[in-house]
Amino acid sequence: MRQVWSEAAGVAMAPWPPDDTEESVVGSEFHQHVIDAARDGLRMAGQAGGAEWSTLSQVALAGFQRPDGSAYTMLPDVFVHPRPNPRPESGTPLTLAEVGVPLLTIEVLSETTYRQDLDLEGGKGWSYAAAGVGAYLLVDITGRYMEEHVRALRLVGGRWTRWAATPGGRWESPELGVSFSFDGLYLRVHDAAGRLTPLPQQAHALLLEQAATLREQEAALREQEATLQRLRALAAAGDLAAMQALLGLPPDPLA
Repeated sequence: MRQVWSEAAGVAMAPWPPDDTEESVVGSEFHQHVIDAARDGLRMAGQAGGAEWSTLSQVALAGFQRPDGSAYTMLPDVFVHPRPNPRPESGTPLTLAEVGVPLLTIEVLSETTYRQDLDLEGGKGWSYAAAGVGAYLLVDITGRYMEEHVRALRLVGGRWTRWAATPGGRWESPELGVSFSFDGLYLRVHDAAGRLTPLPQQAHALLLEQAATLREQEAALREQEATLQRLRALAAAGDLAAMQALLGLPPDPLA
C-alpha cells in the first residue's frame, strides 16, 4: 500500500481512497438491512431468470488500483460478478481475475465511507471505472450525503455518465435482466418480468406460510390415503353399507 507524503506537514499521509475494513463498511443496523435487501433481491431475480452472474456483498475483492497505481482491495457493499465464486467456503479475498470485473457495484453511503464512495475523480468511483465496472449505484437512505436517494451511473467510454430512470422510476439493466427502484427505504430489485422481489423479512414470512400450507396438504393427503385403504378393506369384505357410510352416501334402498 503506497502512502502519500505531505511536504507541508512533513509526514506520510494515509492513501486515498483508504482501505476498506470490516469495521468501516458495517455501518448501522438499517444500513445492513438495505445491503441485505439489494443482495438478496438480486439473487432471487437472477435465479428466476436463469442468470449466469452471481451476487456477493462485503467480500474482499482484490485487483483494483488507486490513481497513484497502488493496489487497492475493496469490500463493495454489493457487487454482481460474471463468474462464480471459486472458494465459497473460504474467507480469503477474491480477485478480479477469478470472478471477473463486476457488472455492477452498489454502495450504501454511511458516515465512514461516503466520501470515498462519492469521489469519482480519485476515490472508489475512480477505481471502479478504471477496472471497467459496468454500472455503479450509490444509495443514500438518510438523504444526508446526496441530493437524491439514488445516484445511478453507467460506464461509457471509461467515464461515469448518469443512468436515467424510466418514467416509472426504475433503473433498467438489460445486461443483468433486472431493474431497480427505491421505495423510500430500500433499493428494490425487479426481475426480468418486472416482478418485485420480496425483502428478506418478507421472503421469510412467505417461506413460513408456504411451509404451513405444505403441512396442511400433507395432512389432507394422509387422511385421503387412510380413507382409501379403509374403502379397499370394506370392498374386500363386501360391506357396501359401510362403504356408503364412509363416503357419506345415503343407504341403498334396494339393499
